[in-house]
Amino acid sequence: MIDEYTYGCFVVQGKQFLGDLKIQNNKPHYWQELTDRKLRTDHINSLLLENPDVFIIGTGAGGLLDVDEIVRNHLQLWVLNSRQKPQYHILKNIDAIKLVNKSIEQGQNVCAVLAGGC
Repeated sequence: MIDEYTYGCFVVQGKQFLGDLKIQNNKPHYWQELTDRKLRTDHINSLLLENPDVFIIGTGAGGLLDVDEIVRNHLQLWVLNSRQKPQYHILKNIDAIKLVNKSIEQGQNVCAVLAGGC
């Protein structure tokens, strides 16, 4: 799925995405909602409504995307209230990308947001 990542650039199935990346139901999209390097619940709500098996937050190359307690609590409530008991992960991009690729290869429905920089 994600072939390559360098600071600020993702290559997904041969297509280059500059900036931030969103994966919705295993499909890549530009993600242009992140402006202040702080993740908010409104950034992820539409993806959580897709009921993915796995939800992944990529915090950037250096892990500097701010994912505060409000977002973390929101994710925990999402898992608790879901019938299928999905998983969520908050990882630096290098590990987030590995997990995205592995989860999709295993046939799971994946939604993710990945900060291109940070």
